[in-house]
Amino acid sequence: MSAQPRRPGTEPDPDGPQATAGIPPAAPHEATAGILPAAPHEAAAGVPPASQRAGEGGMGRGVWARRQAGEHSASRALGVTERFGLVFLLVAEIVLFSVLPKTSSTFLTVQNFRTVAANQSVLSIAALASILPLTGGNFDLSVGAVALLSDIACAAATANFHAPLAAAIVVAIAIGAAIGLMNGVIVAKAGVIALITTLGTFYVIIGVLLWYTGGNAIVTGIPTALTNVNVQLWLGVPEIAVFMIISALVVWYLLAHTPWGRYLHAVGSNPVAARLVGIAIDRVVILSFVASGTFAAIAGVLELANSGSAFPNVNNASGLLLPALASAFLGATTIRPGRFNVLGTLVGVFFIAVAVQGLTLAGVADWVQYVLYGATLVAAVAISSIIRRQRAAGR
Repeated sequence: MSAQPRRPGTEPDPDGPQATAGIPPAAPHEATAGILPAAPHEAAAGVPPASQRAGEGGMGRGVWARRQAGEHSASRALGVTERFGLVFLLVAEIVLFSVLPKTSSTFLTVQNFRTVAANQSVLSIAALASILPLTGGNFDLSVGAVALLSDIACAAATANFHAPLAAAIVVAIAIGAAIGLMNGVIVAKAGVIALITTLGTFYVIIGVLLWYTGGNAIVTGIPTALTNVNVQLWLGVPEIAVFMIISALVVWYLLAHTPWGRYLHAVGSNPVAARLVGIAIDRVVILSFVASGTFAAIAGVLELANSGSAFPNVNNASGLLLPALASAFLGATTIRPGRFNVLGTLVGVFFIAVAVQGLTLAGVADWVQYVLYGATLVAAVAISSIIRRQRAAGR
């Protein structure tokens, strides 16, 4: 006898094709309304059942859509906070010191902002020099010493050897580039860890400078054409800050708009994969140290312009290195989180600088700035590492 057709509204066959395929049978009211049951992949993905999505008046679909929109909005807000959180904190610092009774009369002035920009120009360029090897996964701890070396080389060339200023600047920058080349070759070709190589270079440079100068500062014979860079304005901006802006644009272009910059990012992200795709890792790494030495030397020449004298003190070198590294790692937590970037580095520099300047105007003791630098460095490295791990896990 042939099977009788099932009347609408009756229970579905438990042994039918849906059961065989593992699809749950439709509820009676769903079958009557012509609603299909949820597919297995929908249930696994957390999609609500068809009856819920097709509720009375589309209410189920509306709730589900609003929930998805809310999650998307929260994700976007978190992304904005992650990218621009440090910028917001910098603005909050400026507002705070502008309204505090002890600092309100002196902080929010054009002269104060010019002073901060001029004083942080050398540090900004040193921090930019630091991020070039860091982008490729290497530390350069000789940045402060190279800056001090170029500072004294430029001063000695003009004061002791009466060289023209332009020639003295070229010699100083060439020395910085040569030190960077030496570091790069030792790291890339000899396989010595960059941390050890550049730390050794740091102390060798300090020793050579103490030997050459006898521990004496060079305070006379510095051309006024150089020292005036620190006091003269260009379109209302200190000239020394203009050199900082130009340096930042050059480093940004090198990292973001040249094949070498893209290769450097690839080497820093995954050197094994970079080698497999044919990138000349040794050459990329060596050039990163050469560029670092070059910009560190520029920072040293501008430090001579800023101070008007050259003093071979190890504290001058280490005092530039720690803030530069702190700013570099702090910059890696903003704008492009998890990556060293130019704009983020500058934000990091001025975030610390505004805090130090505001606290100084408020009468806080000098030792606070060193605590701030150290705490910022530790916090920035920790945050940057967390962001990198989260991004790696999300791939």
